[in-house]
This record gives sequence, C-alpha cells and structure tokens, in this order.
Amino acid sequence: MKQTALYLLLSFLVSLAGTSCTKNYKEFNKDPNNATDEDLTHDNLGLGSFILQMQAKVIPSQTYANNDDVNAYQVIYNLMGDIYSGYLGTSNAFGNNGVNNSTYAMIPAWYGAAFPYAYQNEMGPWHQVRERAKDAKAATTYAVAQVIKVMAMHRISDTYGPLPYLNFTPGNSSIPYNSQQEIYHSFFAELDSAITVLKTFVSASPEARPLAKYDLVYKGDFSKWLKLANSLKLRLALRVVYADPALARKAAEEAVASGVMTTNDDNAILNVDGVSTINPLNMICYSYNDTRMGATMESLLKGYKDPRISLLFNKGTGPLSGDYHGIRNGSLFSGHSYDPFSTLNITAATPVQWMVAAESYFLRAEGSIWGWNMAGTAKELYETGVRTAFSQPIGGTQKAAGDASAYLEDGTSTPAPFIDPMNGANNVQTQNDGLSTITIKWVEGDPFEKKQERILTQKWLAIYPDGQEAWTEFRRTGYPKVFPIPASNNKSNGLISTEKQIRRSPFPQNEYLNNSANVMKGVGLLGGPDNGGTPLWWDKK
Repeated sequence: MKQTALYLLLSFLVSLAGTSCTKNYKEFNKDPNNATDEDLTHDNLGLGSFILQMQAKVIPSQTYANNDDVNAYQVIYNLMGDIYSGYLGTSNAFGNNGVNNSTYAMIPAWYGAAFPYAYQNEMGPWHQVRERAKDAKAATTYAVAQVIKVMAMHRISDTYGPLPYLNFTPGNSSIPYNSQQEIYHSFFAELDSAITVLKTFVSASPEARPLAKYDLVYKGDFSKWLKLANSLKLRLALRVVYADPALARKAAEEAVASGVMTTNDDNAILNVDGVSTINPLNMICYSYNDTRMGATMESLLKGYKDPRISLLFNKGTGPLSGDYHGIRNGSLFSGHSYDPFSTLNITAATPVQWMVAAESYFLRAEGSIWGWNMAGTAKELYETGVRTAFSQPIGGTQKAAGDASAYLEDGTSTPAPFIDPMNGANNVQTQNDGLSTITIKWVEGDPFEKKQERILTQKWLAIYPDGQEAWTEFRRTGYPKVFPIPASNNKSNGLISTEKQIRRSPFPQNEYLNNSANVMKGVGLLGGPDNGGTPLWWDKK
C-alpha cells in the first residue's frame, strides 16, 4: 500500500472529526470508522489504521478543506499552553481587544475543545485496537497504542485534572470521573505493560518492522517505541515528584535502567508531508496571523545570546525590522496591531515534535539533584542535554545550532529585560516584574532551587514548541520564570492569581449539560472550584 493511499485512508477514517470541537464527548465516543471488518483484515489495516489516526491527532496535524485540525490545535494548545508557557503570544485581539484566554477571561468554546477531541481521536481508536488485538501477534501493536494513548491523554489530564478515563467505553455518555492520582497510576501501569511487551519483542526480533507502513513516527522500529515509553515514564515520574516522591523515584529509576532516549535519532517526531499532514503552527502564524514569538522566549534567547533564535524565529517587519520582538501574554490591543512582531521560522512540513532526547537528559539531571540514580551526575546530564539540544535539527530549515561548548561556559549572561515597542506598560525590567537572573554555566555549589531553575530553563528552550508540556512544567516547578500577565489586564474577576498564573482549564460546559452528575463528582475529586485558579493533584510545590 502506497503512503498516499494510507493518508487517503486516514482521512476517510477520521472524516467525522470535522464537527465542532465544542460538542460533548458523548458524540465523539461513537465509532468514527466505517470500514467493514473484512476491509480491515487487509495488509494489517485492521490495527494499523487506528495507529495512524492516533498518531496524527496527539497534536492535531491533519489537513481538511475547512482546516478543522488547525483550528483544533489553535484552541486546544496555541491559545492555552503555547501562550501560558511564554513560548508564544497572540497577535490577534480576536474581536474583543484581547479579552479572552490570554487575559484569563476564559472562553468556553476554547477551553472546552481539548476534551471531545481527545475522546474521539485517541480514546476511541485506542479502544478499537484493544478490542481487535486478541492474539499474541497483535500484542506489540496494542503496546504502541498504549504509549500513544498515554502520550495524548496525559496532556489532557494536565489540562483539566480528573477525567472519565479508567472505565471508558465508546458511546457511553455517563462515564465516571477518576481522580488525577488514579489516572497517573494507570499511566504508569499502562506504560509498564507496553514496555514489557516491546522489550520482549525487540529482544527476540530486533529487525522486525510489522507496523512500518502505519507508523509516522518511527517507521515501525519498536526499539525506538521502547525508548519513548521509558522516556515518557521518566517525564511522568518527575511530574509527580511533589505529590508522591516515592512513586516518582521508583518510576524514574526504573525508566532510566530500562533505557530512555539518548540521541536525536531517538526523538519522537511526527513526520508530516506538508500536504496531507501539516505542522499547524505554520498556518496559525502565516495564514491566520494569530501567533508570534512570546516575550519570555525573547528574553531568554536574547539574554543568553542563543544561536537558536534565528532557527526558531524571524526578525520583525515594518517598524520592527532588524530585531526579534516577542509579545507578552495578557497584552491588550486592537485588531492585528502586533503583526509586525517576530513570526515563527516554521513551514507546513516542519516535523511535529512529541518528545526529544534532550528532554530525557534534563529530566535525568533533575532526578540527580533529587538524589536518584540517573546513571550520571547532574552536571554531566545537564551539559549533555544542552549539547543534544544544540545538535538537534530545529525550525523551518531543520538545521542545528552546532557546538554548545562556549554557551555552556557562559557564567554571566542572564535573561534580558523585555521592552514592548508598542506599549511600555508591558515591559519587564526587574526581578519584581518576573525577570530571572539564572545563568547558563553549571555551578556545583548552587542550592537546589538554582540548579532546578537552571535545568528547567534549558529544558524549556529545548522542548519548544511543545507549549503544553512547557506550561505543565512551569506549573510543577515555577521555572523558568514565565512573565505574568500585567496585573491590570487580569480579567478573571479574582479567580486566577496574576502572580501564580493559570493552573488548569475548567471542564467543558457540555459536561455540565450532558454528564452533570459525573462532572460534579469530578469537581469533588479536583479538590477546589472548577476554575483556572485551582491547582491539579501533582501541583504541590
């Protein structure tokens, strides 16, 4: 089967995904796949098609005539994690002078979108794989589906908190919510099961590629999926370190011992072709003119004299030509007045990043300062993380920054003050405003917090443009020091702290209309009111 045919098939399988993202997940739980059982037995199609669908939807990356996936990405990630992480800023006021998610005036159609999208495009296909994977030959495919599901659903839990998860079945409109603690315990169990299956298969058949035709990430190389599963387990282990330190250490040490990503060849990258599948940020930046470099990103890249700045962003235009300029989240303006600010150096065919080897080194470096066995010292792992990030192909050109030696020896450069050439009220110039003083060079004698900030700051730079993960890690640790929105522009009516910043998304309104009893129990499991100021289970620091 040719690759083009696979994409056409995938388009067919997800054709019902074009409905509005604001509908409740009861509708999305219906089986979206209309192929017959006989059709699905051909060429491993019965399982492979679902793997393709799940992969293309972890981060919405498919093309449709009406740009459904691009629009889904925009409301699920670009107008949430991408801006809350400090990576990007909105260059469109969206008809209300910036009074929207960016200023904590949470828009229901935006914050509710991630929920139904995930149930339709991840949980539904995963359930189909589980039901069809009845024999030993399908065990590895189900293991891959488990890894993809955890990769997708931890992002959703890290957005909302409790979810209907453990008892999911398609078509059931009354699924009980599980606490985030229960969900994370399930994540670890699911990953452990997948790791066991994949490790057994790779040991017995290292060259076999049974899913090669249906794998846009690793072309069926299960040894790479095994490393991703362990690396994802390591990510989630650090996530829970303030909520359950014993579990965090156990899971992290197991993951490292089992084998995590170590080179950029291990990176989990969704390979898009720029036509059937695309990087959605390209269209959001250039066709919509809705996103630009963020202020915190400008501060770090400029302050550190980071050579990656030109690989990731373009200089401003018009009156801002000749330099890089970011937008501070929470800025109030009209129309598209911030369009001249720095666009993203990204194309429709730029690979979509899930997780990279540099992150695994920074996770291990943090684990090391916690006193865990991470197979290396914090200094070694931190510096290897920076070097790995500098050697990774990035941005629209897919070039690497090169040698990181001089960068790692810089013990004086700090994040630069932020100056908004359009509105001085948005400037960030002092520590009281949120400006960090953290340097690059590793200092062994520094206290824990400075080491953690140094590691997290470099990890934040390395995992761009995954704003969801960057926002989550900021909530977990407080690092890097993402500029808060201007206090006078906080439109949450006191529900979200300007200083602490937004901690989560409220549950979708349609859950209250269609699954009211269970969503109210979900609020009880949350441990606070259903608004953006309530911290999640792992958010204990």
